[in-house]
Amino acid sequence: MSEAKRFAEGFSDDKDWRKAAAAAARTARTRLGAGPCDLALVFVSEAFEGFDPAEFSTLLAKGLAPLRVLGCNASGVIAGRKEIERTPGISILAMRLPGVRVQPFTFAPAELGRLEDGAALVKELDLYPNESPKFMILGDPASADPERMAALFNEAYPGAPLIGGMASGLLLHKPSWMLLGSSVLTQGLAGVALVGPVEIQTVVAQGCRPIGDPLIVTRAEGNVLHELGGRNPLEVLRETLSKCTPDDQRLARSSLFAGLVMNEGRSEFRRGDFVIRNLLGYDDKSGSLVLGANLRRGQTLQFQLRDAHTSDQDFSMLLGSLPEVDAAPRGALLFSCCGRGKGLYGESDHDATLVQTLRGPVPMAGFFANGEFGPVGGRNFVHGYTSSLALIK
Repeated sequence: MSEAKRFAEGFSDDKDWRKAAAAAARTARTRLGAGPCDLALVFVSEAFEGFDPAEFSTLLAKGLAPLRVLGCNASGVIAGRKEIERTPGISILAMRLPGVRVQPFTFAPAELGRLEDGAALVKELDLYPNESPKFMILGDPASADPERMAALFNEAYPGAPLIGGMASGLLLHKPSWMLLGSSVLTQGLAGVALVGPVEIQTVVAQGCRPIGDPLIVTRAEGNVLHELGGRNPLEVLRETLSKCTPDDQRLARSSLFAGLVMNEGRSEFRRGDFVIRNLLGYDDKSGSLVLGANLRRGQTLQFQLRDAHTSDQDFSMLLGSLPEVDAAPRGALLFSCCGRGKGLYGESDHDATLVQTLRGPVPMAGFFANGEFGPVGGRNFVHGYTSSLALIK
């Protein structure tokens, strides 16, 4: 009989970061039990004073002795049912993965720029699609291009999940860092590929509902939308909002987005059929809108609103639609946007508690990200305002 996988979480919110690191590592080690820790995912809320990621790596090695480490800093961390925002905290998910190859990789900004296509990525990683890899990736939002990275992985490894997020230490005025093994990186991307007998189920909750009608992008240049359904986009938006309820009109002042359809073959589109992108601005004179995504003629676009009720409903529905839980050991990673949490729901711990209530109890770690990776409709995207969940077994 082969050895079973094991997953264990560790957490501490001690104000002394060295004590917190030692306590979180010790808890994860105790819960994991005797034997190796093949991979540890570690996340640090950089509300600590004087935090040193290099020394943290040494403390982690002493307390947990993981063979592989992937981690980053953040504005807040997730552990079990807890969501720690803008206060000190260290969260760890330790994994024992017998028979699974854990292959680390990094890409500096210049290396990312040299990757011409998916074939170049396959060659660089020396990892092939028929090996069915699963990817975990963390990055620096100031120096990496996460949308391009997601596109390269989609081309190189069709159907392979890419999960993770972008470090968010900058929200606490701390420079981003990623930890891969004992190496501290301040730019680019770091990740691991899992190859072998491991399954990952994913849920990406975008928390938006469409308003108005879906329309075709009829003229665009880069991320500037010049014509929507043959009309002035700003005029279309104003007309759409004029038909909304007063409550939705007020909501649109702070929570208005654009949804781009993922599968154009459908005859009608519902919530969940879109990749949500920011509306960054407009030109009153020309009526053009600026989006947080490059556009192409022929895409279907529909305006979207986000609120706490929709976000809760969306995540609950997606969690409930997962296959029934079997007896296999599981672990979970939750990458939640900095725009969710208490700021969205008005209460702490919402998404973490929802996961544990509907799919737990499960050892879980994660962080509040500045962009979240996760697959929707079989393709990987970098998202905003989402909770991206990975259940590993």
